[in-house]
Amino acid sequence: MHTHYAKYLLYSLLGVMGIACFAFALYQYRYMQLIHAGNQAVSEKRFDTQAYERASRYWFARQDILQVNQGVLAYRAQNLPRAADLFRQVSQEATSPLIEGQALYNLGRIFLDLQEVERAADFFKAALRLDPQDQAAKFNLERLYHFVLMKEGSQGEASLQQAPGVGQEQNNKPSGKGQGRGKPKSDI
Repeated sequence: MHTHYAKYLLYSLLGVMGIACFAFALYQYRYMQLIHAGNQAVSEKRFDTQAYERASRYWFARQDILQVNQGVLAYRAQNLPRAADLFRQVSQEATSPLIEGQALYNLGRIFLDLQEVERAADFFKAALRLDPQDQAAKFNLERLYHFVLMKEGSQGEASLQQAPGVGQEQNNKPSGKGQGRGKPKSDI
């Protein structure tokens, strides 16, 4: 009789675990559907979607990735102050250097489009400190230096020689508000 109860207990436990696994899979499927809907909206240039915000309410959601995606959506919708705020928040709270680097790069793009050259350069340098192989950040930093040289001539050369290089360390992280247009990194 004792084995009879153990058998029912085992089957009950397996049934509960199966239901829990099914519920978790369904929960994860809904989360992925929201992410897909948000990505689809960005690609179709529909900026009225709330999919990323709804996905951020899920208990296992990666908030930093969702905020980058929300920032890209706001950036492309030309809601530039919101995009800058989201990217700034991600750059301060990211759990991954890759995501932090993307947020810093995107902030650099915002300031580049605003033609705030020094602040854009600071963000691109910060992104390069996290990932020295970041070709997009290198390209934009070189473009900035070329722009300054073309604009200021020899006076620009003197100021660039005094500016800290990509390999030099700075103690503070750049921060700032900004808005602009361009192509943010969103390949997560």
